[in-house]
Amino acid sequence: MSHTDVILAGATAAFAIDLIIYPLDTVKTRLQASSEWTGGRRALFKGAYQGVGSIILATLPSSATFFLTYNFLVKNLSSTLLPSDRRPSQAFQSAIHALSSAIAETASCAILTPAEVIKQNAQIVSPTSQATTSSSLMAFRALLKEPKSLFRGYSALVSRNLPFTAMQFPLYEEMKRRIYEKKGITQPSLLQVGIVTAISAGSAGSFAATITTPLDVIKTRMMLLKRDGKRNSASMLETANSILRNEGPKAIWKGGSIRAVWTFLGSGLYLGTFECSKIYLSRRRQAEERR
Repeated sequence: MSHTDVILAGATAAFAIDLIIYPLDTVKTRLQASSEWTGGRRALFKGAYQGVGSIILATLPSSATFFLTYNFLVKNLSSTLLPSDRRPSQAFQSAIHALSSAIAETASCAILTPAEVIKQNAQIVSPTSQATTSSSLMAFRALLKEPKSLFRGYSALVSRNLPFTAMQFPLYEEMKRRIYEKKGITQPSLLQVGIVTAISAGSAGSFAATITTPLDVIKTRMMLLKRDGKRNSASMLETANSILRNEGPKAIWKGGSIRAVWTFLGSGLYLGTFECSKIYLSRRRQAEERR
């Protein structure tokens, strides 16, 4: 499969998720933002697409970086680390998937962080105060006053995403393998690929999302321009201590349920669309070459 196919498949999947599932991400951010969200619970879904522009702009480069890195490492690490005459065990393959996804996610996060910071600050702008200016533009202008703040929360984003992907991808690959094996499917149709991938990725993602919710709450608080009305410059540890001290242990799990649902739908659609797009593009290319 060509790099172009991987990039197109990843971009198609990412755009689909951004447009369909984004409102749930907005609600999650507002629940986690504590006193910085002033719209109240009745307005949680109002302006649900605030900040989506920044994420759409970052989707292609970040998703392309992730999938190109992940596919390259999965393909090459086994042959590099094992002799050619030795077949890798299932545990070894799971470790390769975990390591590959972790490295790919670290690279992807470097591209995604500024867009994520803009997005989360835009999501907590009260819809009634926007006037005619885009919430993303408002957040970007405010962040530009201190450019280094665009990368605030990179450490938290990586700290959340590394264990998330390290859990999700081995689980996803194993669940997918077992479903195909149990159903006796050796050459799945495009529909079967989509369904099996969506179920496997959604279930694995939902589990990983639940476990990593505290890290997601810390990341959200760190990325906000202000915290409790003051300029935010707290570290991960300071942010975690502040949440636990001022709001109690339950606060560190805010948005966990909606994040599990969001990730089940998002991961299922994302990887399902990616795999289907990848196979479709590959088959179309092969058909054109045979003509």
